[in-house]
Amino acid sequence: MQQCTIYNNSSLNFFRAFCGFLALGGFLFHNIWLVLITGLLFLVGTFSMKLNFIYQIHNYFSNKVLKQEFEPIPKDSGELRFVYGFTAVCFLASFFLLYFGKYTTFAWGLDVLVSFLTLLASFANICAAAFMYIMFKKIFYKKA
Repeated sequence: MQQCTIYNNSSLNFFRAFCGFLALGGFLFHNIWLVLITGLLFLVGTFSMKLNFIYQIHNYFSNKVLKQEFEPIPKDSGELRFVYGFTAVCFLASFFLLYFGKYTTFAWGLDVLVSFLTLLASFANICAAAFMYIMFKKIFYKKA
């Protein structure tokens, strides 16, 4: 079993909201580069939260500058990696479909769907990819 780590919930929500609005802006302005940037931000966050500079900047600003107490959230690091990885794959698949001009309607639909799900995770703390991770873990995890 992987060790649980404690994260700042407001910084996680800020990162999700930032990326959700960035991807939504990409859809509204039909700018595929915003979709690429969003996918790369999630991809970098997949490897380590220390590399997620938007999370780190918000966490530093809220803790050191504003001196706010943060609401700690214990999370399985595998869950957060799965969520970021799955979201990155969706955004990058959307970007590559748009870049090569294949199935553009599907690609824009995927972009707007994932951006809305990201915003839902940010504002309502309901993450569809986290539910998928929990279900996969229940299905494939065998007790010794």
